[in-house]
Parts: sequence; structure tokens; C-alpha cells
Amino acid sequence: MVTTVVLVVAGFAILNNQQQQRLQAEAQAEAAQDQANREAMQQMQGELALKNDLESASQREAALQSQLREMDAGASRLEAADGQQQAKRQQAERELQDLRAQRSKLEKQVDCERIQLTVTQLSAKGDTEQATKLQTLWKVPCPNLQAAR
Repeated sequence: MVTTVVLVVAGFAILNNQQQQRLQAEAQAEAAQDQANREAMQQMQGELALKNDLESASQREAALQSQLREMDAGASRLEAADGQQQAKRQQAERELQDLRAQRSKLEKQVDCERIQLTVTQLSAKGDTEQATKLQTLWKVPCPNLQAAR
């Protein structure tokens, strides 16, 4: 009789221990997913900021192109641009070049942020093999990619 009680108690202890381990494993997995979600949110916010910078650069570029068109129209009407207008045009062209370079850089940053987000999401889902392949593929254009975890 005592042996039966001891076996029953031992059986409940084993089941309780297994249940505790399962709950702990689920909590750890949920914590890892929460961390991955937080990181993804931060990356999306960074991407949004880059997109806003890109949009701003595009708007400035459009304004400068419009300004150049107006200058061209004025120059053709007058058929001669004075030195000051020519200097303004050259300055506007330099600014336009700078903005195009900045936009290109921002577009690359946005692409790299998207790749990093995908690598992070794949890692969070446990697909580290695919995450590593993607990271390796984009290592040259995006040298700052963080390793799949």
C-alpha cells in the first residue's frame, strides 16, 4: 500500500516536472519571438525614417528640376544668360547631383534594411539556413547585415 502511494506520488511528480519543462520551453520560445518582433519593429521604424528622407530628397530634386526648367525657359527667352544666372544654374546642377547621389544611397539603405528585416524574421521562425543564404547573397551590397541568430 505504501509502495503504491509512493509510486503514485512519484508519477505525479514526474508529470508535474514534465509540465513545468514544457511550460518553460514555451515561455522561452515566446520570449524569443517577442524579442524578434521588437527588433523587426525597430528595423521597420528605421526603414520608415529612411523612406521619409528619400521622399524629402525626391521632393527637393523635383523642385530643383523645376527651377532648372524655369531657368532654361528664361534663358531661351532672353537668349543670353548673364554670369549670375549661369552660376545659379551650375549651383543648382551641383545640388541636383548631390541629391541624386543621396537618394541612391538612401535607396540602398532601404534595401539593406528590408534584407536585414527578412533575415531577422527568418531567424525568428527558426529558418537559419535560409537566413544565412540570404545574408551571404546580400553581403557585398549590404556589408553591415547582422548574422542570423
